[in-house]
Amino acid sequence: MITATSDYLKPISFLVVDERDYMRRVIKGILETLGCKRVDEAKDGSKALSLMKNWAPDIVIAEWLLEPMSGLEMLKSVRAEKSNIRFTPIIMITSETRREKVILARNAGVTEYVVKPFNAKRLIMRIKEVIERPRPFVDTSAYFGPDRRKRTEAVMKGKDKRGKGSPSPAHDQGDSKEALTQEQIDKLVAGSEINKI
Repeated sequence: MITATSDYLKPISFLVVDERDYMRRVIKGILETLGCKRVDEAKDGSKALSLMKNWAPDIVIAEWLLEPMSGLEMLKSVRAEKSNIRFTPIIMITSETRREKVILARNAGVTEYVVKPFNAKRLIMRIKEVIERPRPFVDTSAYFGPDRRKRTEAVMKGKDKRGKGSPSPAHDQGDSKEALTQEQIDKLVAGSEINKI
């Protein structure tokens, strides 16, 4: 069990990317409560990417809605890098809950996806998944990112073991206004239930 006096995150470094000072302080406070000693901050995706090229954090926590470079654009840029930063786990933390947005992040290689508003427990559960159940990375001509095979049944048709196949039209086409719950997003992104603390 993780407690407020824990040193669970002591050896882990984080980069928190959000336009809002308040949100960065909230996330940083959660991380420091769990013993994290290094938390750097950036206000947008381009600043975060620049920081990552000089210092590779263990985990990035990023908002989607950033200007001028969004969290999604930053995610794509990180996964396209030729250096080891492309393997950095990225937790998207955002109010974007529409199915097509979640699928865009998943297909860009997001590691975990947390819905705002969130509580400390929800964020910690995603961090725990990254640390304790890391997924191997897949590198194909169409995708680079955490292995998605567990969630294949829910979102892909005809996908083989090498990661090939086409997205199911039922899930990937159209601009649905359907908002997903955190549980539905977990299944879509991680392919399984998130372990409870």
